Amino acid sequence: MPTARATVSIRIIAAILVVAALAVGREFFLPIALALCFHALLRPVVRFLERLHVPTALGAAVVSLGTLGLLVVGGFALSGPVGNFMDRAPASIAKARAKIHEMGTPFRRVSDAAAGRDSTAPQGKPVSRPRPETTSQAPDVVPAGVVSTVLGQGTALIAGLIAVLVLLFLLLAAGNMLFRKLIKVVPGPDEKRTASDVLHQTESIVARYLVVTAVINIGQAIAVGLAMWAIGMPDPLMWGLLTFALEFIPYLGGAINVALLLVTGFTTFSGTGQILLGPALYLVITTLQNNVVSPYAYGDRLKLNPIAVMICVMFWFFIWGIPGAFLAIPIAATMKVLGDQVPSLSAMGELLGE
Repeated sequence: MPTARATVSIRIIAAILVVAALAVGREFFLPIALALCFHALLRPVVRFLERLHVPTALGAAVVSLGTLGLLVVGGFALSGPVGNFMDRAPASIAKARAKIHEMGTPFRRVSDAAAGRDSTAPQGKPVSRPRPETTSQAPDVVPAGVVSTVLGQGTALIAGLIAVLVLLFLLLAAGNMLFRKLIKVVPGPDEKRTASDVLHQTESIVARYLVVTAVINIGQAIAVGLAMWAIGMPDPLMWGLLTFALEFIPYLGGAINVALLLVTGFTTFSGTGQILLGPALYLVITTLQNNVVSPYAYGDRLKLNPIAVMICVMFWFFIWGIPGAFLAIPIAATMKVLGDQVPSLSAMGELLGE
């Protein structure tokens, strides 16, 4: 019989191997996880079409093509404003650095005074350098390596999206076949009942989370867009669309939005208060949403420990990047259901719960 220490060691090694397999097999596991997540969201729509006597395969095709259409429309809506923002990004970052340097001058003077240095004294005669003759410069050429990298990432993104949509269609067209087969291979009536409860609860919780999050994000996007328009921030529609998309990524999406608003504020406004007003308004709206709207909207079915959620987001972002951060809460909710339903996994449910 293995000792307790050997058992713990075996479990740790198994966990490390699982994490390594998830990281190495990202291109294999990630489309499956995304397809299962969207299957939980869209399966009720296919059931509704089935009640209208629409064949399951046809309903799955309609829903899958509708999802593709929404993704294409959203991508086109964001492509213009985001493309303009990216074109201005180098100049905006340079201007932001210059303003940050100017804002730091009073602090440097205080530091010099505390150190006994005279910040107003000349630091030596500047060396005069000959100016290069002004000649007509050729337009900048994008390095071939950058082009190949962008094309490679775009190709990988499109291939991954196609794989997710194909898997989603197959899962939706199969109906409840996957669930029936999973329950069939589980031994014992009690285990079958537990597996059935876990599958149905997981599907319901994930679908509710995605729908409620989408509705909350729409409201938050409208509020952020109106706030940015009111303070004179450029492209308020872009900030609303970015808010809707990025808020599906817990913590990281908000941090990205604040950083982008801060850079845009530096390049748009001159006063420190105006520069910080955009990020401050975004944080106020997000705080009200997280502490007032979300607890009421999600209800008691999605009670997850905020610290555990943060750790899950960091872990899945480390394993699968941005898509992993998007999937972090659905995966945590699934693990919470398993912990609540399976006695041997009760410790996991206790750690993830509030």
